[in-house]
Amino acid sequence: MAKTVIIGGSIMGSSIAYHMAMVGHAGDIVVIEPDPSYEWAAAPRSSGGVRLMHGLPENIEMSRYGQEVYKDFARLMDVDGEPGQFDFKEYGYLSMVAGAENVAIVEGNCRVQNEQGVPNVVLDAAALAKRFPSFNVEGIDAALHAPGDGFIDPHAAVIGFRRKAISLGVEYIQDKVVGFDANDTKVERVVLESGRRLDADRVVNVAGAWGPALCNMVGMKVPVEPLQRETFYFETRAELEDLPLTKDVDGVSFRQEGAGYTAGFTRKDKPSGFNWDIEPDLFDKIIWPSLANRVPKFESLKLMRSWCGHYALNHMDGNTIIGPWVGGLENFYVATGFSGAGLQKGPAIGRAMTELLLYGEYQTLDLSRMSYQRVIDNEPLVETGFTA
Repeated sequence: MAKTVIIGGSIMGSSIAYHMAMVGHAGDIVVIEPDPSYEWAAAPRSSGGVRLMHGLPENIEMSRYGQEVYKDFARLMDVDGEPGQFDFKEYGYLSMVAGAENVAIVEGNCRVQNEQGVPNVVLDAAALAKRFPSFNVEGIDAALHAPGDGFIDPHAAVIGFRRKAISLGVEYIQDKVVGFDANDTKVERVVLESGRRLDADRVVNVAGAWGPALCNMVGMKVPVEPLQRETFYFETRAELEDLPLTKDVDGVSFRQEGAGYTAGFTRKDKPSGFNWDIEPDLFDKIIWPSLANRVPKFESLKLMRSWCGHYALNHMDGNTIIGPWVGGLENFYVATGFSGAGLQKGPAIGRAMTELLLYGEYQTLDLSRMSYQRVIDNEPLVETGFTA
């Protein structure tokens, strides 16, 4: 009997499996993942950013642990003396803002970050132009610069956690959860599409943008919905200095990627739900003009390909919900609502959920403020930092 059934084997599920296995509980776990290629999973389709550019101490510390893990990932995920290739590209993060209200927000966030020991700085337009000559700083009042942040290969991170967890004895089952057998207090069995029923002492729902539908199956309501994010890869012959992952005032973000760059845009005005279609004119009408305005050398570029993924957007406060279903089935746990910050929090969520499952409390980083209780109480815990 699997004591802990983890639903979702992408970054969250595989991180939990890894952390539990590392403390001797590999045999107590089974991970349910319908697609081991992770073709449609959110994390591999993300920008791969790992940033400490947050406004809440909990989020800063979760991402700090994420950076620590990813910077040593090749060694940590070593299997039989084969660490593999994995790089943390420390190009930094940059969040540009305009207007006195937004300047005050980034200055406040920077103070919180500095208090947590993060050496981020706020640059005015002149300092920004000096630091990154390729930028046109017109329309920019300030920019929060995080020189120690960076990005990773998100697909390699998922596969690394999965490969290591399996090597430690964790079982992965390629199947889909279609229901639950439950009594008044707990889930007793997880029902799979194949017809199998898995007995479970605990169920952990970390199915990303598909997670809310699983919550609905047991009657748990979470303020989380899928939100599409479109990404474009382009190349240019122009020579530029190394640029940080940058978010412009209009919401367009871009970063270096191999021989070119990726640019992304989240249309929060679009209806929520799964949508795998790329908006035909988005790049020509919004993305390219924004890129060329901010980096004039991007006026000449070639779009190579595009794709989209889906955030698990917490529309209550944009923040993580983690822990047991307070007031509901006592053995049904969730980690959801990362709103575009899941990859960087994956290692910390794996550690935190392991502590909850094995010890009943947090032992390294207290995430109590992020429990489901705030949803019940309708008390948002708003994250004011960088959002992708």
